[in-house]
Amino acid sequence: MDETQINLHCSRKDCQTANPMTREFCGQCQAPLIKRYLWVVGDSLDSKLINQLLANRYFVVSKNLVVETKPATPPDFPETIPYWLKPYLKLSPYRLHIPKVYGSIALDQGIIWLLEYENFSSTVQAKLAQGEFLPPLSAVWKKATGTRQINWLLQISQLWQPLQSQKVAQTLITPELLRVNGSIIQLQELHSNQDSVLLKDLGKLWSSWIEDSEPNIQSFLQEVCQNLIEGNLESSEGLTRFLDEGLTEIARSRSRSYQVATVTDSGPIRSHNEDAYYQQEESQTSGLNQQALAIVCDGVGGHQGGEIASKLAIDHLRQNLKTIQENASNPRLFTHKIEKAVSEVNDVICEQNDQEKRRAQERMGTTLVMALAHNHEMYITHVGDSRVYWITVNGCYQVTLDDDLASRQTRLGHLFYREALQQPSAGALVQALGMSSSKLLHPNTQRLVIEEDCVFLLCSDGLSDNGLVEQYWEQEILPILEAQKDVNIVAQRLVSLANTLNGHDNVTVSLMKCSISTAEEKNLTVTFKEQTEIQPEPETVLVPEQLDKPKTSKRGGLGLLILILVLLISGVSFSYWYFPQVRQGLNQFRENLKQKPMRDPSELPSP
Repeated sequence: MDETQINLHCSRKDCQTANPMTREFCGQCQAPLIKRYLWVVGDSLDSKLINQLLANRYFVVSKNLVVETKPATPPDFPETIPYWLKPYLKLSPYRLHIPKVYGSIALDQGIIWLLEYENFSSTVQAKLAQGEFLPPLSAVWKKATGTRQINWLLQISQLWQPLQSQKVAQTLITPELLRVNGSIIQLQELHSNQDSVLLKDLGKLWSSWIEDSEPNIQSFLQEVCQNLIEGNLESSEGLTRFLDEGLTEIARSRSRSYQVATVTDSGPIRSHNEDAYYQQEESQTSGLNQQALAIVCDGVGGHQGGEIASKLAIDHLRQNLKTIQENASNPRLFTHKIEKAVSEVNDVICEQNDQEKRRAQERMGTTLVMALAHNHEMYITHVGDSRVYWITVNGCYQVTLDDDLASRQTRLGHLFYREALQQPSAGALVQALGMSSSKLLHPNTQRLVIEEDCVFLLCSDGLSDNGLVEQYWEQEILPILEAQKDVNIVAQRLVSLANTLNGHDNVTVSLMKCSISTAEEKNLTVTFKEQTEIQPEPETVLVPEQLDKPKTSKRGGLGLLILILVLLISGVSFSYWYFPQVRQGLNQFRENLKQKPMRDPSELPSP
């Protein structure tokens, strides 16, 4: 049996027509066909199974690669989650680099587990079809620019702490597991720590790449590795700051330009539009230190509250961000200022809810996605289930993780993501701007290094629902990069697709095209000594001020402790019975301890 004898079913749930594997579009609905390549984690398949169909759906390409032929059908999941797969679930916020568990196949020799990655381009898929997985970092290192080499190391340093917390940092010092897709590090699979894994082990691995590094960064990389091995860099945060300094210096040699286009529509069945957006007044900016900004909000709440909330968020956020952009600082503080601005906007909406005595589903709120370009980086911030996708010539990556019940159940380690999607109320929001105090809000900000031409798509769920972006990105968005297609035309086309193929909601699409100039990179001169001598900006906003405490006797301290405990217990009891949100949170915590798969739907209204 070969590929020509295999049928690939349409991924649209309302179609699922069987098509020859060699076709690009569905013969029934004309939608692009999705080829989802999955990695067999752990033991490889028997070579006798190559070119065979497993479980009547998985076509075996190689001993470690299969193709899903029925993408609209949920995969199988055993009742119990193996302990060694838990890290994949708990590290789901790092989906850009870490694969998700897709499902399992029950074979005679046991259960086979499959991993899924983000959406690969046809060029990458052509290599996968030949049984070639993404290339190892070590195999392509020599051909990369100095900027990309430091960028790869920066991504690894940012993954160190979360992987160490799940005891899988061994992955980052195992060369064959470090794969790349263009500028992005993608881990083949996760390996548990066999012994203690230290930063000096990272330095030893990186030092083997110094000789093949670009000449303009060799001395810098030598110093990085030396300080890692000698223990002078004691934390991954310090390593990240050092790499940031180097990347900032070398990135100055190339300029960046941006084009932004945004289109919104109420949709075919909604009477009014609760979405709101903002983009810079000028659709195109350029220069070494130019900034670009795009924001999309999807309002939620009754009595047109969602429309009010989304506009409030846009109006206040754009004002707050002006100060941030004018006073740029180090990445950590810059990120904090962005999230602080989001929290302030949240409290503005929350205060209006309280003044109007809105309760439960009457409270207005809004989701938020924002892309803020700053020098060589893109800062992505989100709250809710509106999304940001990052499109390059190699693939389409969903950068944000939805703030919904399905994602939370996965992050807590209770359910595999595709299993959680099948649960009742899987798409119910767990947070949105304005629904409660900012003390309970957790905005998420990621920063991405922009060192190749790319496009960012910000959208409300009117577009992203039902896998529409995953299905059409290569046909509709990739031509912006490959054929210089106009971003305004593409944005209008995406809204039209959303109205035709989804059509159940308002839809807003914002496209930000990033273009990088070609210029010779300068030699990197920053040193470890210089970096450690750099005084960071005061971050008193991050750390509560420590006040001198008067000396107290042991007896007085014990009495104070007892008093605090009594007040704490009383406060919790009072809050439990008189504040539904607290009671709901405590009940959810108790359910989590029992590891039940889902809880009752959130009180948040659907967007």
